[in-house]
Amino acid sequence: MNVPEFLYHYYELANGPFRNITEHGYEKAVKIQNQLVEGFNSKRPGNYIELRFSLETRIKEQFILKGGKPTRNDPFYFTLGACEWAKSWYVNPGVIKIPVKDFNPDHVSFTYPDSMVSFQFYDEPKLEVYRKACNGQIFLLQEVPELISEYGQPSEEKCQAEERFKYDKYIEVQVWDDRVIKKYINKA
Repeated sequence: MNVPEFLYHYYELANGPFRNITEHGYEKAVKIQNQLVEGFNSKRPGNYIELRFSLETRIKEQFILKGGKPTRNDPFYFTLGACEWAKSWYVNPGVIKIPVKDFNPDHVSFTYPDSMVSFQFYDEPKLEVYRKACNGQIFLLQEVPELISEYGQPSEEKCQAEERFKYDKYIEVQVWDDRVIKKYINKA
């Protein structure tokens, strides 16, 4: 099974890349979320910030249990392969493309699909129709070929073809280190 060779980071051009709403703590995250009035990210539910902090803790704990070595409290978010739909999150989207091979495997985790979606499918009985065995867990880089072999590479076409794949738009990547990021931040 072919695994995409690039990670894609989507962001709001006016704010710059590699920003995480949780990176400066809860109060700042709430303030940032309340200032969003346009784009997909402005439509998040009222409890989004609580959910995001809780989810990042779960992801990080699972990552460490599987042998991951995060050097950050919060990750940078990417998609594995391109995802045109991700541009809809922003008013003026930007994108940075980085080869997967540039990252230390000890610093990246993966969820199928988006982490928020994956864990909600796992946790919520009412979403069982969308649930897959891969939901509610993280994967390491070496597990991704098997993951894609079993579930396929998410895509816009796939999520429109069958209701049960409706939310499978991409594989999310969490990067738990900023060494590679520092090389790209000034190029944006």
